Amino acid sequence: MLKKIILSILSGLILFLSWPPNTSFIFLIFISLVPLFIIASSEQDHKLNLRNYYIYIYLAFFLFNLCTTSWVRHAHFAGAVFAILCNSFFMTFVFFLYNKIKNALKLHNPLWLLPILWIAFEYLHLNWDLSWPWLTLGNVFAGHTLWIQWYSITGVLGGTLWVFIINLLFFQLYRNIYNSYFRNIYLSIIIISIFTPMCFSLYMYEANKLIEAEESVNVLVVQPNIDPYKEKFSISQQDQTISMLNFISSEIDSTLDYIILPETFLSSPIWHHKMEQNIDVKFFNQLIRQYPNLNLVVGSMILKLSPKSATAKSFSSHKNQFYQVHNAAVHLNNLNLNYYFKSKLVPGAEQMPFQNILYPFIKDKVLKIGNSTSVGNFTKQDTVSLFSSSKNYLSAPIICYESIYGDYVRKFISKGAQVIFIITNDGWWKKTSGFQQHNMYATLRAIETRRYVARSANTGVSSIINQLGEIELSVDWDKKSTLKQCIPLYNKKTFYVQHGDFLGRISAFLAIVILLFSFVENKRSFLNK
Repeated sequence: MLKKIILSILSGLILFLSWPPNTSFIFLIFISLVPLFIIASSEQDHKLNLRNYYIYIYLAFFLFNLCTTSWVRHAHFAGAVFAILCNSFFMTFVFFLYNKIKNALKLHNPLWLLPILWIAFEYLHLNWDLSWPWLTLGNVFAGHTLWIQWYSITGVLGGTLWVFIINLLFFQLYRNIYNSYFRNIYLSIIIISIFTPMCFSLYMYEANKLIEAEESVNVLVVQPNIDPYKEKFSISQQDQTISMLNFISSEIDSTLDYIILPETFLSSPIWHHKMEQNIDVKFFNQLIRQYPNLNLVVGSMILKLSPKSATAKSFSSHKNQFYQVHNAAVHLNNLNLNYYFKSKLVPGAEQMPFQNILYPFIKDKVLKIGNSTSVGNFTKQDTVSLFSSSKNYLSAPIICYESIYGDYVRKFISKGAQVIFIITNDGWWKKTSGFQQHNMYATLRAIETRRYVARSANTGVSSIINQLGEIELSVDWDKKSTLKQCIPLYNKKTFYVQHGDFLGRISAFLAIVILLFSFVENKRSFLNK
């Protein structure tokens, strides 16, 4: 029992040590799952009862989730507890399914099932209302982008597959450690399996480094550094806007194409139909009249009149009239004013999971919860939309949490986006690993799409990332500053942009087929008895 507990703790700690922002122990990820495979094989050999088996697996994933994402507590304590407990359960559930399939089909240590089931789980976890893909295993290489240039083909799920393959090979090495013949074979395969993708990545790096863009834009990224727990909501919005414009005035000239401001920089809610009457928007339009080629992207809270729905809120004085709240990116230039409403919402904090399904049954409670400040009540946009500049440059507006969804971000590029603008407010997490992880994950989006990323954080890390995933410029935590750079615009669409998470779809299909087959076999065995 003690050995299994040690193995469980070891796996959880190795996963944590290899995870960003830690970059020194990245190679540990290739043995991080081996202790769990040893536990799983012990269950197969009937050396471990099922209850203890699941407890040991859960303990490993609980430690992993706790150590890597406990920073969520600063923004939402209950949400952090829920995320850590549930995500650990979901990860353990993969091993539960593995065990059920193995027993139903009477297979001996079919560990090859695990990467199929795990990638299917990660794919599901990217595409449902309880989505929390922060710990998708492929994200682990965010600090070593030189190794994973092939994410432009596979996306992060390719990284997950790589992690599983190497771990399975190390497990086989462990089982054959005293057999010199098989030991040497597995050692050779491990070396080839680690370094072949790395060499291919280096080739892709050099090839993509030589590609020149036909057009470019001058971008100014602003990090206002306004504390969301103190100044953000105690200083008037007008004062914040004036202070920011004064701060960046020396950086603005006729050659500047874009100013990027962070998520909810305009924190006071603005009615959609009165946007151009807002005093802060008038300040921005005045600046644009002075510089007609200028485009400004800014985060805002927008209110919109709407019919009654699962996400609509009622007016306190008119219970039969409703409105929706949007976390939005606003794009202003000399031609028009456009909006994009955040579509990937944080479960609990920004949306009630499965609200559309639950609404007909508990509509009153949903509306009541929706009017609170502790549970999400935002309305999302159904489809992706781009911002078009006065010179017809196309940009992808990505708001905060959305930037960890590779398959979602690539849809903007598929629609024609030439550059990615990420706006976020990582100050909610205080000075923890959270804001560092979030910035590092943006490098993965750059590689997958081969687009530059300009990232504006209220505070956290603002950065400019090239199409190779390299951070060219950045602003540190708790620093008021700007980043100004000429950014190349690319038009070519990568394999990943065209096909998305194909590994996830294939794995999900295979997992369903295997589960159905095991269900039939289980029923057949039961009837025979």
